[in-house]
Amino acid sequence: MGLIDTIMADVRFKQQWFLSEKSWFTKNVRVFLEPGTIAVIVFRYGQWLRSLNKVLRIVLFFPYILGKILVVLGFGIYIPSTAKIKPGFIIHNFSGIFISSGEIGENCIVFQGVTTGHLRGKPNPPKLGNNVFLGAGAKVLGDVTIGNNVVVGANSVVLSDVPDNCTVIGNPARIINRETNWMAEKREGKIANY
Repeated sequence: MGLIDTIMADVRFKQQWFLSEKSWFTKNVRVFLEPGTIAVIVFRYGQWLRSLNKVLRIVLFFPYILGKILVVLGFGIYIPSTAKIKPGFIIHNFSGIFISSGEIGENCIVFQGVTTGHLRGKPNPPKLGNNVFLGAGAKVLGDVTIGNNVVVGANSVVLSDVPDNCTVIGNPARIINRETNWMAEKREGKIANY
């Protein structure tokens, strides 16, 4: 996928999940003015820059660094361009968000205060699967793998691997449900809007 296609996949996912019942203006204009969307666009631009040759990268680096400063200092969101994040990445709220250089699969939703990062003595950052929901204040730390269709509850601290289709809560996080399919339930209208 190219830069614009990836950004539009992120925006479409946000429109579908959070703005489906909003006005045309909110869905198609205001969505691009939200801090979380701006942060994702800046990240995608930085990620795209890494694929260019050195000369183009140097020429196009200035807009990226300005955007990165705005996102980090103005919105409190840090995402390194080295992170490997697939399409459908949403930052719904902003402030206190740190995403490490790990991997995140498709359709990941991040709320405020979320951290994914290294732990001292653990060389690798976390890996998150597809359809992962990180509630407000959630922390995923160390060389852990989060499976597909996982919900990490608000203020939970994940320090060990989580298998597919689970809901975890607590500090340290523990599995409370092994049959989670939050995305399908949301699409079927069985759970309320976030």
